Amino acid sequence: MTSDVNRPTNTKLKEQDINQKLQLYGIYSAFALGKTPTNKQIDVALNSFLASKALATPSSKLSEEGRHLVADFRNVVEQAKHLFLTKNEGNLLQDFIWQCQQITVGDAKLPMSPVDKATAQQHGNQTLEGLRTLGTLIISNGQFRKLLSDATVLIRDVAGDAATSAAGRVNPSEEKLAQIDHAAEDNTWHDVPSVAELKGQAREFYDKNRPISKKDAKDAAAQGQTASDPQVGAQAAADSLTAKAKENVPQETKDNVSKSGSATREQARSYLTKKMPKERREQTIWRLKKMVVEIQNHPDYQQAIETLLSLVETYGGHGRDLSQQGAGTAKGAHSDDALKTAEADLLALIERFANSTSTDDLWDSLNVLYADAQRDPELRGWFKNVDTYIRKCLQQTGFIMEDASNDEGNKLYDQGRFLLRERYRDHTNRLLDEIKFLSAQFEEDPQNKAFGNSMQKLFNDLGNDENGKPAFKPHLLKDLSSVILPQAFERIRYVPIPRIEISDPQVDAIVENLVVESDNLMPNSLEVTSDNYFRWGRKSVKSANRNKIEIAVSGVQMDLRDVSYYVKRKEGFPSITDKGILDLSFGGTGLSFKVGLQTVDNSDKSHHFFTVSSVKVDISNLKIKMKQSNHKLLFNFAKPLLLRAVKPALMKVIEKQIKDTIMKGDAYAWGIQQEVNRAVEDAKNDPENAANIFQRYYTAVQNRIAQGKEQADRVKAKADNTKANVAITQQDSIFKNISLPGGISSKATEYKELAQKGDKWESPVFGIGSAAESTDLRKPAAISRKPHNATTASLRDPNSVQSTNSQSYTSNTATTTTSSNVLDAGKTNGTTLGASNPVVTGTSV
Repeated sequence: MTSDVNRPTNTKLKEQDINQKLQLYGIYSAFALGKTPTNKQIDVALNSFLASKALATPSSKLSEEGRHLVADFRNVVEQAKHLFLTKNEGNLLQDFIWQCQQITVGDAKLPMSPVDKATAQQHGNQTLEGLRTLGTLIISNGQFRKLLSDATVLIRDVAGDAATSAAGRVNPSEEKLAQIDHAAEDNTWHDVPSVAELKGQAREFYDKNRPISKKDAKDAAAQGQTASDPQVGAQAAADSLTAKAKENVPQETKDNVSKSGSATREQARSYLTKKMPKERREQTIWRLKKMVVEIQNHPDYQQAIETLLSLVETYGGHGRDLSQQGAGTAKGAHSDDALKTAEADLLALIERFANSTSTDDLWDSLNVLYADAQRDPELRGWFKNVDTYIRKCLQQTGFIMEDASNDEGNKLYDQGRFLLRERYRDHTNRLLDEIKFLSAQFEEDPQNKAFGNSMQKLFNDLGNDENGKPAFKPHLLKDLSSVILPQAFERIRYVPIPRIEISDPQVDAIVENLVVESDNLMPNSLEVTSDNYFRWGRKSVKSANRNKIEIAVSGVQMDLRDVSYYVKRKEGFPSITDKGILDLSFGGTGLSFKVGLQTVDNSDKSHHFFTVSSVKVDISNLKIKMKQSNHKLLFNFAKPLLLRAVKPALMKVIEKQIKDTIMKGDAYAWGIQQEVNRAVEDAKNDPENAANIFQRYYTAVQNRIAQGKEQADRVKAKADNTKANVAITQQDSIFKNISLPGGISSKATEYKELAQKGDKWESPVFGIGSAAESTDLRKPAAISRKPHNATTASLRDPNSVQSTNSQSYTSNTATTTTSSNVLDAGKTNGTTLGASNPVVTGTSV
């Protein structure tokens, strides 16, 4: 059967194209099962992508810069391929992903977790509920509201000092400034604000303090539009906004910026001291304590805090001994459980990307810090005392207001200042040195550098001119719209449609092997004609305004080959069952239709913008060829009569479908507009919280979608007697025992089954592409320790720390030793165990 369509079906190319698309479905199924491609499969796929026509020989229609960008993108893919395949030699990432999935299977415990998965999820819900309760109590508390209001007033005062030209608009009144040190009334509670109210308050605060107003932006935009060159106009608009912002910065502030850093910091410190004097700071602390006491008296508080503290206690004591995870022990980890295997894979990947640098030094520094801290009873006692103190403050109502709370807090602060900032300072410095060194190795890795440079070149060529300055490049947009996208759509070619099944009390029907060609489906012609009528009238003559639109589409073609079907008539006469294959095509002008639309009169209450005045459909060159059927002779004999009867009926069905679709779409748009209009009316009563035009339409569309889902569910519930199904595979079919020749669902089933094959994470379905493997991949360098400078970890004794204030603990220089568990013996100063500390004597286990 010959067809005069844009692109006649190429059977060989069609089968190849369908198999490629169904293989993509198989790859999706494999990923859903936790499968991943091997390095070899990734290499072949990327090489096939690089050898594709779009990258190997870019279109000559592209601009010069467009071709440069294609070359840049090709280089990015090349560098990414070499980087990943080299660092991931041995399929480490794939094995890591697989082992992680094995860790979390079923009810197994999570890594280093004290509870199983279900309990952890329950604890997570309890934590969220407790935090939600505490947040509600804080937001609704009157003291918190007053503190927040006073902080806003103080910020406005500071902003007014920083922008003198806007000070009259930003600075708060003297009355408000005088009230910022006054507490709110006792036990005052407010309603919890909604998210919209919080957004409105934030927007109001921003509008009052922004350096550029809407009027400034509009003036700048107008200035940009008057320029003859769009790029020059955009630059002029930006310069105008910059000048407006600079006007709000006083000359005094500009001069301060040029001063030395130390002088500026001193001025800032003096200014903040003036704005927050000691009395105000103490008053703020007292008000915060008062807020805590009021919240503690609320009946919902105790249950929430008890829940959170119990969960913290459950999870707080579980740590890791990271010293076992160095590169030296990672080699033998694969013989252990899934967790150790995953950790070893991840560690090897990190070390390879870090210029093949061993992380043993980092783990050693952590282990020394952990071991010394574990053997220090004073540090353990301090953490225990801090935990007890926090619990007393949170659980004992009013304790935070007592002098004993201040004394105990000061004592813990002084003790912790030394323990955390002095005794283990060298340990912390060594740990930071190791982290900095390892981070530097990531930057020094040659392959990381090459990939980063290729990405930088791509973005520079995309958004910068030859001088390195940001520039808009309209010719690149033209390349995208005129060359790249059309070629991409052409490469879509054949699109397989899943198996369509319908079953009701009268008939069972199946249609399969429908393959649509994108070039044929696209209309060859689209015409829009508009006719406007306007009448102005006075006295007895009414004004009128009408608009008529005619849309004409032609050249929608089809060339469907080897379409499989099954039909079984269960009721009525004649009762037949048939299964076969047919070809269907209509070329030339193919399917064409004209739609006439007219605007609705204002007096019309039909809830529409337009009415469909006419729909005309024509189908030319309709051809049907029966290739296989149980009643082929009967069909060939009745074919002329059948076409004469079917063609007008098919046109009527298409006309009705077009009209109904337009009316539904118009009614949908009318409903959205009504919701937007209602939102506009509501905004008049609350202009501060009014949404912008885009938010209004977005919200209206969301509401209509939700209503449409509810209506679809109701229709589905009523249509229990009719089953409609779209089956990708045979397992999805409602007629599993009916197999049609050349069925797409059968091929999709084969690829889905292929995705399940393979050992562990491997699958042959990822074998896409026909290019050869790369021969220029380098072996990753051996992991090794590299010499570098790092602080020697040593403990500090308070007696070797010079006192800088009246407190027992100070932060100054200390005598450094080369041993990580030696302290200078001497006086205890009432705070440490001195020579009796097990870390000194070595008696600790």
